Amino acid sequence: MTAGGTEWIGTTLPVPGSIAGAVLGAALSGALFSLKIAAFLVPALVLYDLLAPLPVFARSGRMIGPWLSRFGMSPPCVVPLAAGFFLGIAYGAGVIIPIAEEKKIGPEELHSLGLFLCTCHAIIEDTFLFALVGARGPGEVALRMLLLAGLRLLLALAVLGTRRALAAGGGKKPAPGLE
Repeated sequence: MTAGGTEWIGTTLPVPGSIAGAVLGAALSGALFSLKIAAFLVPALVLYDLLAPLPVFARSGRMIGPWLSRFGMSPPCVVPLAAGFFLGIAYGAGVIIPIAEEKKIGPEELHSLGLFLCTCHAIIEDTFLFALVGARGPGEVALRMLLLAGLRLLLALAVLGTRRALAAGGGKKPAPGLE
């Protein structure tokens, strides 16, 4: 210990009761929390990148194709839908952009996909972040994940169903933002 502080890794840190000590403590706590988040997200993103080119997405696209078509999407929407649903809207957008640029999905499907992911994204990621922040035990985490997934999925389906109903109603052009 030195006068006015504590030695830590060759650096003199302020006494914990000081403002500088509080700021440093908060910074270290935030850095540790960021590392915890990265410890979950990095493997999840790597796993997704390894699985995306495999035929599993093509097969799942064929299996849920009839369900997707009810909401204005086709099987090529499965990969960005899975990315956004499980990993978050930003990662889903990163997958959507090249698919849209390559014209694999049309503007109508792109809009439906965007509406779905706006209301129903990051189901797995959010749940694990809740656990990092302080959810109490695996039972509570599982309950939150199921509740969150169910509510968001219902909301997304309601939004897409309403959009489709408005677009189909009487051959009228949908309102701006719903086209």
